[in-house]
Amino acid sequence: MRGVRETYYIYVRNLKVWLAQPMNLIGTVLSSAFVFLFFGAPLEGVTRLPGFPTGDYNAYLTGMVVVMTVVFSGSDAAMAMLTDILSGYFDKLLLAPINRFSILLGSLLMAGTRALVQVGIIVLLAVVLGVSFKGGIVGAVAVIAMAVVFGIACSSLGLMIALRTKSAQVTQNTWLLFMPLAFLTTAFMPRELLSGWFKIAVMLNPVNYVMEGMRAIIIRGWEWGSILPGVWAVVAMTLLLTGMASWLYRRATV
Repeated sequence: MRGVRETYYIYVRNLKVWLAQPMNLIGTVLSSAFVFLFFGAPLEGVTRLPGFPTGDYNAYLTGMVVVMTVVFSGSDAAMAMLTDILSGYFDKLLLAPINRFSILLGSLLMAGTRALVQVGIIVLLAVVLGVSFKGGIVGAVAVIAMAVVFGIACSSLGLMIALRTKSAQVTQNTWLLFMPLAFLTTAFMPRELLSGWFKIAVMLNPVNYVMEGMRAIIIRGWEWGSILPGVWAVVAMTLLLTGMASWLYRRATV
């Protein structure tokens, strides 16, 4: 129970720091709105291509907006921990009579909360724009749940970079590492309409399976043939990356 309480206090502190910066929420709303505005209506005609899975391009884009938001916010948790490291606050936490892994768990729980809030806003925005979730309310909740777990995985990767480099410049630019993972996907076109090396890269990218799993819930409902690979990809990535982050964190705090 003591470890749970310590993790809770670290989490609450991180949550207060995040909420103290309103642009964290405003930026999510604006960036999501821009994607729908600049790609949704102009590319609506793409839905008339043979084999396109839906007649609502905004519905198709929703999965992409969710995944990209979570992927690119993976550096937020890293920057928060790096700020504590550079300010000396992290060292004070390490000297405190608490379980050191409470610090890491508090950061990862904050990453999950960030994903929950951001994706919740995106889902509401999509509904306002007329997107109908074929999986219903339960489907919308499932998409948010997948995004929360996926957010923890992405933040684990960001934390590893921050702990390994302890450089603000490198950590701020981790979005460059995330970019190929976000764009080498079926973000704008289904896999059946892709060709060449790009199609091969998409098939090898685990993030794409996450995106397709969420999209299946949105545009087709409970199509488990597409949903389950996304679920397994999320689980595998989260276990792998959180395990590596824990190992690196332990080495960095010895």
